[in-house]
Amino acid sequence: MSPEKKGNKKSSVKKPSMRAPKHVTAQSSGGSNGPFYVLVIIILITVIVLLLNKFYEKGELTLPHFKNAAEKTESAKEKGEISKDKAVDVKSEVITGTDKSGMDKTSLSKDKKKNEQEAVSEKEVFLFFLKLDEKSEKIYLSNVKRRLPEKKLLSLTLEHLIKGPSASEINKGYITAVPSNLKIRNIDIKGKTAEIDFNSAIEEGAAGDILLKRIQQIVHTATQFDDVDSIIIKINGQRRKTIGGDGLSIGGPLRR
Repeated sequence: MSPEKKGNKKSSVKKPSMRAPKHVTAQSSGGSNGPFYVLVIIILITVIVLLLNKFYEKGELTLPHFKNAAEKTESAKEKGEISKDKAVDVKSEVITGTDKSGMDKTSLSKDKKKNEQEAVSEKEVFLFFLKLDEKSEKIYLSNVKRRLPEKKLLSLTLEHLIKGPSASEINKGYITAVPSNLKIRNIDIKGKTAEIDFNSAIEEGAAGDILLKRIQQIVHTATQFDDVDSIIIKINGQRRKTIGGDGLSIGGPLRR
């Protein structure tokens, strides 16, 4: 073999590299974290097994159930913590929203609001009764105040007039010429004139000045409102020109 060929052969030999192979570094890195991953997997498996054992009964998987108020009451009743009647009341309130009396709580709330609204919409009115002047011994008109709901205010005010003075008002000397058996059959307002239909009690048991005072009480009480300045009195649906044995005139609209 020639020297030239030998030299070429020696120069073609590669020197070994001093760097460690990449796969060797990866293996050593994975080997250091391996026990940690195994430990985490064992812990997760243990937790899953415990959960399955907790909710696995009689060959079936039972998921946790959260009781509502009614079911809790039933459970307490079975354990004897509360009486049967109390349990029924509590369950009824939870399911239907009613109290022990059977009243709907929602309805009670609505009724309360309605009553509050009606109380706010009251108006002050005057009832005209009679009083005796002890010095002159004459009877004169005198009014008392009342607060009444605004709904059907004219009719309601006349009804209170017919009921007469209260006990405290009587003690103060108030009397009335309006009979307690007087009935209002109908009220019809035309323009600013109210046609008021009474029963026949309006002309019974009175004559002279007493009957006059009776009509005055009705007229003054009815015409205190802005939408009424006069009234027409009817008896049993019929319009009359006179009333009573003395023939007191009531033909035209009556004003104060």
